[in-house]
Formats: sequence, C-alpha cells, structure tokens
Amino acid sequence: MASILKRCRCSEESWPDCPDAWVVRYRAEGGRQRERSFSTNLKVAADFALKVEHDKRAQVFIDPNEGRIAFQDYAETWLAGRYIADGTRLVYDSLLRNHLNPAFGRRPLNAIRRRDIKQLLISMGSKGLGASRINEAHLVVAAVFNEARRDRLIAESPCLDIELPDVITETDFVLPAYVQLCYLTAKLPADWALTVWLMYGCGLRIGEALAVNTRCLRANGHILRVTEQVNPTAQLIPLKFRKKGDYRDIPLPLYVHDALQSHLTAHGTTSDGYLFQGRRQKLIVRRTYQENFRRWITRAGLPESFVPHSLRHCFASTALAAGIPITDVSRWLGHRSIEITYRIYGHLVPGSFTRARALLHQTFLDLQPQLTSARNLN
Repeated sequence: MASILKRCRCSEESWPDCPDAWVVRYRAEGGRQRERSFSTNLKVAADFALKVEHDKRAQVFIDPNEGRIAFQDYAETWLAGRYIADGTRLVYDSLLRNHLNPAFGRRPLNAIRRRDIKQLLISMGSKGLGASRINEAHLVVAAVFNEARRDRLIAESPCLDIELPDVITETDFVLPAYVQLCYLTAKLPADWALTVWLMYGCGLRIGEALAVNTRCLRANGHILRVTEQVNPTAQLIPLKFRKKGDYRDIPLPLYVHDALQSHLTAHGTTSDGYLFQGRRQKLIVRRTYQENFRRWITRAGLPESFVPHSLRHCFASTALAAGIPITDVSRWLGHRSIEITYRIYGHLVPGSFTRARALLHQTFLDLQPQLTSARNLN
C-alpha cells in the first residue's frame, strides 16, 4: 500500500501544522521503493497515493520516476535502435538536431505536454518550413513518445490528435524542356552528365544512378537491371526496401542507352565496372552531386524546388500519361507497395470513367441487332 508521511522529526499528531513536504512512499515494478514529495498539500498527496493503488490493481500503473529521462537522451537511444535506411536515419537525425532537441532536449519525457508539441510545429511553420518537414517532425516525435509508452515510461503520448498541415501529393510535376535538360548535362561535370538521363529516362533515384555498373545492361541493352545504390555516406548498399541480391528491371530507352555508350567511350569505368567512379577511383558523395545540380537549376530556367529526384517524377509522369499501367510503373520505380505509387501519382493515371461510359453504351448498341432478330423469330 502507498503510505503518506513526513521525513521531519515531528510527531504524527503535529504533521498537519509542520511546514515540511508530504511524502508518498510506494512500491514500483520489481518491488523498488519510490517516493514523491507534494510540498504542504495533503489532499494532492492523498489523491496521488489513491491513484497509485488504483492503477496497480488495474495493472496500468506507470511510475512517474521512470519518465524523468531527458527527451534528448531517450530519442538518441530510440534512433540507434531503429532498423531504417541510411537516408531515413539522416533525415531523423537532422530533425532531432535542428528542431526537436532544441525545443525539448533536457526536459523530462513526462513533463512534455500536447501543447508543447503543437507550439513546436506552429513555430516551424512560422519559420517558413514546408508541410512535409512539419509532418516529418511530428512523425519522429510521435514515434519517440510511442516507444516511451511501450517501455512504460509514460502513460500516454502527448502527440495524439494534433492537426497537421496537408502535404500536397497531387503536384503538377515540372517537366523540363529538352534544351533545359541539355543545359544541365552540359554544366554538370562531364562524367556525371549521364545521371540526368538515367533519372529522367529510367526513373532511378540519385543513389541508384550513381551506382550503375556495366553489369546492369541486360537483354542486348533493352533492359537496365538496378542492383544497388550509393548511400549518403558514400557506401554501396542494397536497394531501398530490398535486401542484398535483390534487383529490379527497367526498360532502357534507346536515347539513354546511346548516352550510356557515349559515357563509356569518353570516361570508361573502374576496374569492377562502375560508371561514375572512374575519375578518382572512389565513390561519389551524393551531397557533392546535389550541390553541383543545385548550382545550375535556376540558370536552366527551372524552379529552385527542382531537385535530382524531380527527374524521377518526370519518368513516372510521362509513363502514366502515356497509358502505361501504374502497376508496371510502380515496379520500375521500386516502390514498396502500389499504394505509395497511387498516393503520389494516382492523379496522373488517365481517367477511365468516360471510357467506361462509352464502352458500356457501345456494348448495348451492339446487342440491339441480336434483340431485333430474336423478336422476328417470335
């Protein structure tokens, strides 16, 4: 049973008049003895003691002392134990370092309230950060508190029912003109220019484009088999959402094949066949590539928001607009599920409503001669 006492030397009869704090002493999980002080308010102390006993009987008791770990310390442990892609880990680390830890760093987990989370997200918006970044911040902080709840450090997450800004996925993707693509390839270092056509014409991610090997060419140059990618720390790793040895085959347009052959003639490969490592015999760091790409975007007449990944959107947009089934496009893009492809590109799939209406009507018209013949027989 939880007990209420004082640590002073006064007799129990004089406790009501004693200025020292009331103390609730109770047993936590594992039989550990805990204490909590309540200044001079006996009612608050008594209410806490009753709640401790009620929650223990209901097997929902959370020891308040467990939640005193600092947010920053717990979040660091949480991130270290996550099995996620390197790129995702860098995004989470950036959010913690630049937004979450400055707001909550040394505060105890059980001292952070829902209003604190809301205020952080509002302040991010006031600083000009986009809806996507704000949603990512909420995802991370919610994941940290959900883990703390499962570890029985807090009773409930403070992130519940927080309104978030809409992330617009049905974006009108920018389709660069041929002259703009040529400008980019001319301004990038010569032995990187091919990456533009690989992303634009085959839908590769930047890391996948930088990891293309001569072994990727299949079926006499009609198929590009993607088998690995370069991560942000310049290491060769398996494809996103895939294990080592997995691959995906993508149609290789003739113009991309020709650009690839020109690249091989002009720049060669490493001894083991990689296309974009020849100059320094080491992996290209993606950050360096992105800095070069960003330098020439606006001069090419494209918006600042146009990034290497935008070239992948061009591939998907063009294929879907031409009537290629979204199931095939999803497989070529390497999405984890068809739902992801629908969420991003579903609005680009040619509408079937009008075609279905016309087809159903035509089917009815085709039946009319048969109906006339049947009446004549009667």
